[in-house]
Amino acid sequence: MTRKKKLRITDDVEVRFGNWVAQLLSIIMPWSLYWVAGRASAKTVQVLAERVQEVAMDCPGAPFAWVADTYSDLHKNVIPSLIDGLALLGWKYGTHYVINEAPPEEWKLRMYNISSDWRNTMVFYTGFNFTFISLDRMAIGAGRSYVGVFGDEVKYFPEEKFTNLLKAVRGFYVKYGDSVWYRSRTLTTDMPNPNHLGEYDWILKMSKQNDKQKIMLALRAGLVYNDTKKTYVSHLQEYEALKKAYRTDRSLASKVEKAEKSMQLAKRNMERWEQRWIKARQRVSLFFISSTYVNADILGLEWFQDEITEGLEGLNCNVLSIIPKLESSVLFYPNLTIGHFYADGYLNDVIDKHPLAWQEDCTVLRYLDKSSYLEAGMDSGNMLSMVIGQRKGSTYYVLKEFYSLPPQTARELADAFLAYFAPMKRKVLKLYYDRSMNNYKRVKSDMATQIKNCIEKFADGSSTGWSVQLMSLNQGNIGSNLEYRFMQDLMAGNLQRRLFTLKIDQYNCRNLKSEMEVTKTKSVTDRSGASMVVKEKTGDKLPTARLPKESTNLTDAFKYLMMRKEWLRVWQSKGAAYIG
Repeated sequence: MTRKKKLRITDDVEVRFGNWVAQLLSIIMPWSLYWVAGRASAKTVQVLAERVQEVAMDCPGAPFAWVADTYSDLHKNVIPSLIDGLALLGWKYGTHYVINEAPPEEWKLRMYNISSDWRNTMVFYTGFNFTFISLDRMAIGAGRSYVGVFGDEVKYFPEEKFTNLLKAVRGFYVKYGDSVWYRSRTLTTDMPNPNHLGEYDWILKMSKQNDKQKIMLALRAGLVYNDTKKTYVSHLQEYEALKKAYRTDRSLASKVEKAEKSMQLAKRNMERWEQRWIKARQRVSLFFISSTYVNADILGLEWFQDEITEGLEGLNCNVLSIIPKLESSVLFYPNLTIGHFYADGYLNDVIDKHPLAWQEDCTVLRYLDKSSYLEAGMDSGNMLSMVIGQRKGSTYYVLKEFYSLPPQTARELADAFLAYFAPMKRKVLKLYYDRSMNNYKRVKSDMATQIKNCIEKFADGSSTGWSVQLMSLNQGNIGSNLEYRFMQDLMAGNLQRRLFTLKIDQYNCRNLKSEMEVTKTKSVTDRSGASMVVKEKTGDKLPTARLPKESTNLTDAFKYLMMRKEWLRVWQSKGAAYIG
């Protein structure tokens, strides 16, 4: 019986750690990958980064596309995450790749496509290159052809827009037509929830492309190929060790010769299986769903305990990757539609002028009038929440959200506001809030006064130049039944002529959008014994880290911004009774 040589882990053998799904996908390395994985599954830093390395080496000079939902997200999150993932695999900026700059001349000579504009590009030392395309700025990729495409968080990709982009994944057949990666797709996301406006579940249809026999063949070939690699390296280690010893002990000549032959045989066997593995992967698509538990060894038990504690809202979809069903329960904002959100709120030309991961400010907001005053709704529940808005003609724009989580205070919330809106020409903020924020006003320790002081003065006491007007003094309680009925009319468009059309920035108010989509109703009995609909607030008891997306705090801030005294009077003028 032949005994396999054991691979010794030394300095010349690179060690990489990965969860079991990452290892599985690395061994199969399919032509196209559609991976739906729970959050914190290491999608970018392990799987996407490793596939980028593979294709960069297998397709030197090839142009690929990397797609994101927005240009802002591309610069703030996608590219920095890819850089982090490549760094963990040993590839360095300037040595192995460059971004948004002309590459060295020898790299250019390896490129199969020709480029004169290096903006929104990432070029690798093999000549392999990405064009970064956002679906809100499709012109970046206009008129170009690509060998393959990568994309993360594809649940935010409208199917029609992405399908149109895929038509450009067709180029350079003569050069790359025989490659495993020709017209490949690498798309990852956490589980889409169609109950959330702006999330699309078309990726689930890719499960139909799975061919079990082809996938298993690629897996078996990959496992054998992996074993042959280990065998080759172990023989190489023995050969190198004997060669080194031979320098001082010439009696080892026959052993060195025998070890060299074994090493060469192992190498040829490895190369044969590499070709078989490559052939087995041709046109193999893999659609795979996994939960965050695949990364349990890295995250630890406490991470999951924290997620499960005090409620399961969002857990089934975001962590367990359970396909959600359409909700049959009554939502608190039943008339909320995708039409209440806008996706073109960024001035991408402004983003272009700044480096990657630049800390954005209000100069990127398309619908902001920097010469006018701002309005804000604020809630001081389990977290401090602030929603910024501005009216322009017949449209009211909800522009930006801010929040601070314990142990952060009003100071941190104010500092975030001041930094973001520093370029404003008119520094006036009209603040609408819950009447409870005026408690302790007589001793000047109420929350309304605190946030006013924090916005008007820096931590050192110097003036910020801002003036905050407290707009909710002496305002009565705004009950959630009143809110429910007002929001129904507002979002149904019944107040469009008398007030305005509501538009919310779906990217700068992501958490507000999420809260509005999941907030539910419950029925209670008032003092007279009548039943009425109110807001379900169980999400406010969730762990701190989950409050922004799953509580009702930002929706309450939105309520105070919308339900000011003068607008309530306009609404009630049709005969509706004011119920506090």
